Amino acid sequence: MRTFSQRMGLADIRKTIQTNELDQATRNALWNVISPFFKQYARFCSVYTDIWTELYNETSDTRPDVAGRFADDYEHFYLFYKKKVVSGLWNECLDIVEFLNKSLYKNAWRDQIIRNSTYGEAPSALAYNYVFEKFMVGYRVINEQIVPVINDEEKTSIEKAIEESSDAVAEQMSKALRLLSDRKKPDYSKSVDCSISAVESQCRIMLNDPNPTLGKALKMLEDKGIPLHGSLKAGFDKLYGFTSDADGIRHAGLNPSNVDADLAKFMLVSCSAFVNYLRAKG
Repeated sequence: MRTFSQRMGLADIRKTIQTNELDQATRNALWNVISPFFKQYARFCSVYTDIWTELYNETSDTRPDVAGRFADDYEHFYLFYKKKVVSGLWNECLDIVEFLNKSLYKNAWRDQIIRNSTYGEAPSALAYNYVFEKFMVGYRVINEQIVPVINDEEKTSIEKAIEESSDAVAEQMSKALRLLSDRKKPDYSKSVDCSISAVESQCRIMLNDPNPTLGKALKMLEDKGIPLHGSLKAGFDKLYGFTSDADGIRHAGLNPSNVDADLAKFMLVSCSAFVNYLRAKG
């Protein structure tokens, strides 16, 4: 909701999506999601040290170098992580958010959360996504990872393809998502390849045949009596050709620099939707 000042034109309204930066209001909002959990609960399990040793690859017998005098070690960690979120590099801020989201529900932490539930709830993907949407951040939390922004329908399609498909398909879709969402070193061309491979794997499973390529598999599915709309089949035939012909991604013919995040995202969303479609028809 717009504030009085914004409605009267006395305060700026954010109009651009944040992708390679996070403004102070966004950082503060993210810290407000994380901070109560850190204060009320983190000292009762290994949250602080897990971030220190697993995300920052530091040794367990050291502590962050933070100026000041503290009552205990937890204050060192708390202020160090606050500095990273509130004033550090934008990607390091999201690294902490993503690490917490991935780790909070692993077995060791989950069990302790249940035993110590009176100390506060863990921040959820829903809370992070609320902040991202409110402050127009170009990312969302999907399947434990922070990925470039997509709408709710696309998000649901990707999650369904990963969560409800066979292991082979889910592995390829998860890898495509991971390669697309890697903020330090994304690999968009390989992400596209994995997206197409997921569709190919789904077709092979439905045919009970590990050999056909996607182009042949689509024809075989039709011959088997599984209806495929002509335009839909033609579209994926062309997408497969785009990745697999002599100039395609799979043959290293397409310069990876020509495959950007938008193309990788399009392929991920399109292929996840097609996987779900095939599963419904099969």
